[in-house]
Amino acid sequence: MKQQVAGTWQNGKNVVLSLNPDIELVVNENGPKATDLVLAGLVSCSIGVLLEILAKMRVSLKTLKVVTEAERDVEPPKLFTKIKIIYQLEVDEEQENKVIKAIKLGKSYCTVFNILQKSADIEVECYVNGNLRNTQC
Repeated sequence: MKQQVAGTWQNGKNVVLSLNPDIELVVNENGPKATDLVLAGLVSCSIGVLLEILAKMRVSLKTLKVVTEAERDVEPPKLFTKIKIIYQLEVDEEQENKVIKAIKLGKSYCTVFNILQKSADIEVECYVNGNLRNTQC
């Protein structure tokens, strides 16, 4: 599978990223940093994979939010050292165990998770219907 992203410097610190022929994103000192985009990729990948798995399990979500918190080295190249992914979901009570199983399974299918796991310790927190379910995630 081939994937391409291009960047064009415009002026000062402005870079226009072309993600495909239809999507452009301007990155500069006022916008997201490259490391923000890496974490955004982790969130997006985690949500996308989870939604696919839950659809196959026939689980209907009421709400879903994924938050990341990260720590980085202070010395260049300032790699991520710790990342916490926090899942916050609401589902019908009888589907809670399926959601936990889907989150566990999703970790193995999310490409960005697996890339980042090579350099950072990744912790997963799960809140299902407001209850912390860490021991199972």
